[in-house]
Amino acid sequence: MTATPSTPSILVDLAMVLGVAALTTVACQRLRLPVVVGYLVAGLIIGPYVPVPLVADPGNVHTLSELGVILLMFSLGLEFSLKKLLRTGPSAALVALIQGGFMAWSGYLAGRFLGWSSIESVFAGAALAISSTMIIARVFAALNTTGPLAELVLSTLIVQDLLAILMLALLTAVGSGAGLSLPALLYTIGRLAGFLVVVLALGRWILPRFVRWVADAGNAETLLVTVVGLCFSFSLLAAKAGYSVALGAFLAGMVVAESGRERLVEHLVHPLRDMFVAVFFVSIGMQIDPAQLLPNWQGLLLFGGLVLVGKILSGALGGLLGGHSLRNSIRAGAGLAQIGEFSFIIVALGQSLGVVGPALFPILAATCAWTTLSTPLLIQHSEGLADSLERWLPRRFRHFLLHHRAAMGHLRSLPFRKAAWSHLRKPFGHLLLDSLVVTLAGVLGALIQRALTPHLEARGLPHRLAEYLVWALVAAVALWFFLGILKQVRCIARAIADRATQAAGAETEAVGDAIRLMLELALGSMVALPMAAVLQPLAPPGLIPALVLAGVLLAGFLLWKRTGVIQQRWLEGSEGLVRGRRPPADEPPV
Repeated sequence: MTATPSTPSILVDLAMVLGVAALTTVACQRLRLPVVVGYLVAGLIIGPYVPVPLVADPGNVHTLSELGVILLMFSLGLEFSLKKLLRTGPSAALVALIQGGFMAWSGYLAGRFLGWSSIESVFAGAALAISSTMIIARVFAALNTTGPLAELVLSTLIVQDLLAILMLALLTAVGSGAGLSLPALLYTIGRLAGFLVVVLALGRWILPRFVRWVADAGNAETLLVTVVGLCFSFSLLAAKAGYSVALGAFLAGMVVAESGRERLVEHLVHPLRDMFVAVFFVSIGMQIDPAQLLPNWQGLLLFGGLVLVGKILSGALGGLLGGHSLRNSIRAGAGLAQIGEFSFIIVALGQSLGVVGPALFPILAATCAWTTLSTPLLIQHSEGLADSLERWLPRRFRHFLLHHRAAMGHLRSLPFRKAAWSHLRKPFGHLLLDSLVVTLAGVLGALIQRALTPHLEARGLPHRLAEYLVWALVAAVALWFFLGILKQVRCIARAIADRATQAAGAETEAVGDAIRLMLELALGSMVALPMAAVLQPLAPPGLIPALVLAGVLLAGFLLWKRTGVIQQRWLEGSEGLVRGRRPPADEPPV
């Protein structure tokens, strides 16, 4: 299909994209396959790599797909609610940070294993760290999944989307070379913060009232034109400032949501968004070169295994540490075991900056296709897997998780009051500050290593020994702040554990120990895994994996030892002791 002089080529390409996508998605519905697979197949058919006499212009389709990215991010901004995030945020943030940190770190290691450059591996890890909001929302709707599981997973996705926005801004600096210079990186972060403050402050002061006035006029068409115009204006403003159009669209959605008419706006934008998101996934399918898949079979297996196994395990770990049941934690991990739209936005950014090669995109597209197919099956069968695992767990762990889940459930049910948690503001501030200092010490260590290693080698030291000597000096400087992290983690865990035991009506020291231990592990993992992901590209190759392995072994040893002590206390007591009273002498122990 070719354009005539009287027919714009973009019209021909749009007709081709939507026409072929309609046929492939109808076929997928008949086969009970997700529609995303149909979009990818449509992209293959009209792409330049498959011998079918339907070839769309990649430039035109890419331009149309940008509209899908903008409208998708605008919808995410509309759904962003600070109040909802505060209600479900702690558990969601825990799952998002643990899973995102682990996947970014392991994805980087996978890229280096495949022989990719350090920066390309950073983009690969970032792409693996984000799950698909659109895919999971549609799977949950098809399976009629509601309740605590849906709330945990969807809240986690909101946090992941926010992290992805931050990563897009930082990866722009890294990909353009600014990330290799500490002053340039700090300048980039400060400039981004200033941009966000100015845009959100001015936008929230003026635009919500205007949107409310337009919406109350009662003309849906005028409201649609107004909010879509604001969406594209914010995207253009972000692009002019040197940031992604996705960031501008997300900010526009947040500002419009402040009007209180976000549900009406979402209803109007939804069909338009779905059409252009379909074009977005078709454009991804067009970039898949089947000839690249077989030579990169190792990457396909490695990335597919990481997404399935790594996301399930890390998501389940975050859910358990957050006080959810083993069943819901494993089901949440299974629900998050795929990659989606943000992963391709991140890789496309890397390609536009010239730091991502041609192999990563088809690997991610194939991984997206088959993990999209596996997600409904994983969610349906994860419940049986959780039941089998629960029967296999030692009795001490079952008791441990039961009391932790009960206490944290009572804690989540309490109404949120700022006064009740104001005393934790200072420890959380110190924890964040100490973590930033340790991370910056790692960045400085990389810069110092580059400067000092040649001088140490000139004095006869081997290259590897010179690297580890410099990092030992950096670790000695950062040790004080690392000890501060441990101190703040224990302080915060103790305060939350006391609040949880009071909410649960449990007064025994054993229950308090159980909750405190889980919270220490949760806070430690939430800090350590993202820090490992950030420092891995800067440190010597084996240093961070060795530290992570040592941390896992130490946490496992402490968990086993302390659960044994806690179980012994339970066995010495009775059910009445858990309620705060001494049992009769003839009452059997728990």
